[in-house]
Amino acid sequence: MHVALLNEGTYPVVHGGVSTWCDQLVKNLPEHEFSIVTLTGTQHESVWSLPSNVRSFQAKPMWGEVRRRWSFEALRAWGESSEIDSAYRQLWSAVLPPAGRSVDLQAATAGLRVLAAEYAQPLMAHFTGGLGTKALMGAWASHVKGTGLPPLSGSQAADVSRHVDRFLAVLNVSWPSVDLIHATTNGPAGLMALGRHWRDGTPIVLTEHGVHLRERYLALRAANFPWTVRYALMAMTRAVCQTVYNHCELMTPVSEFNAGWERELGAKAQRVITVPNAVDATAFPPVEGEPDVPTVSFVGRIDPLKDLATLIEAFAIVRDSVPDARLRLFGPTPAGNEAYRAELDALVVACGLGASVTFEGAVPSARPAIEAGHVVALSSISEGLPYTVIESMMCGRATVSTDVGGINECVGRDETCGLLVPPRDAQALGEALVRLLVDDAERQAMGRRARERALSTFDLAKFTARYRCIYQRSAATVPEADLDDVRRALEAADSSATREYAAATHAAPTTTEAESCR
Repeated sequence: MHVALLNEGTYPVVHGGVSTWCDQLVKNLPEHEFSIVTLTGTQHESVWSLPSNVRSFQAKPMWGEVRRRWSFEALRAWGESSEIDSAYRQLWSAVLPPAGRSVDLQAATAGLRVLAAEYAQPLMAHFTGGLGTKALMGAWASHVKGTGLPPLSGSQAADVSRHVDRFLAVLNVSWPSVDLIHATTNGPAGLMALGRHWRDGTPIVLTEHGVHLRERYLALRAANFPWTVRYALMAMTRAVCQTVYNHCELMTPVSEFNAGWERELGAKAQRVITVPNAVDATAFPPVEGEPDVPTVSFVGRIDPLKDLATLIEAFAIVRDSVPDARLRLFGPTPAGNEAYRAELDALVVACGLGASVTFEGAVPSARPAIEAGHVVALSSISEGLPYTVIESMMCGRATVSTDVGGINECVGRDETCGLLVPPRDAQALGEALVRLLVDDAERQAMGRRARERALSTFDLAKFTARYRCIYQRSAATVPEADLDDVRRALEAADSSATREYAAATHAAPTTTEAESCR
């Protein structure tokens, strides 16, 4: 089978959790060929060694380069198309309906389908007389009439159109003919999938690692945009995400937390099947010993979603009880996050932490970072099912994490395999870290339980068996009546993978994790 794997800012142009997942998927399904298409910002070259079953890789920039490919005259001629004008008006009127009416997803879908089928140039209508801008302003005026909500200025509408035009432009990104499309996120990657699906009927599988819509809410909340701009952008993003859900053969979120969001946003419950992340246990054997100095480790990118400011503030609380403690932060600072890193450096100084906090940079794998700490901490405000926690558990390290996304599905809600604290709560995070740093018996017992849970729940053989089954069923398309058969097939794949693992390791079979497929 030939599969298009669609990404946004991840594999293979950067390292990280989603990229690790993609690499596992491709390498462990060698019988399938993959064409990889990745929407990018600044990094366009692969930083991974791609396996032999990757037929092609394309990096598609969302900004900049695309603009320079078309003459002003060509864009003007395209922008004057009455069909495109009508599609824009229909789309914005559906996304921002008249006051008192609900969003019309059917009309929004119809507008998107016209744009996917008709345009031959990038969607840069604001350079050709503000086509998208005029459609947006007309819909906004009707949407807020009599509500007391503020008007949308022309410049604000142009800002929205600029972002939405680039968002919608991916509808016509091309790649080789394939049997199945697998999008690793909603939003732009989901739109890429929709464009091809509408043109030739190729079925779509969608895997959300973090819920795209939720993470856009968080990002726009922190952005320096007027409220009107944020509102319009989120209205369009929500409609696009819901449209993608409505056209997928299967959605395979990595956690039940994500699955709940998808169902709440209108995804058909029968088509949502949770498939947890997994790791290769042989690559993460139990760690030997502990550091000489009480140490908290973090591993991940330096990014606002990881909320490292709260972790640093929590560590200041740790130092009050454990004066010789250290905090070691492993991971790269992605391009564009330099200002955030500078804020963290300033916070370390302001908290008087000096050399007790160190930024260690990127590491070839998570294991050195996990070994470096008595406890591994994760302070994120949004997660899917983070490899940091799963890999730490597999190594037998205790973890303290914020209770966001699917993290409680990693460690268990009873917290016997890891402690959970509320997000953005430095006091709670600091107290939990102190608790484990000073209690050797509890920390080490928690690490042993964590490894046992990781071995039974996040097994790479089960992950591979599930996707082998999902690809086979989805490529043939799955009627509603046959979805229960898909679940039974996944349970059988789980059982087979468990028996194979037990035979290979001479271990007693563990309980089948069939619940994760229901």
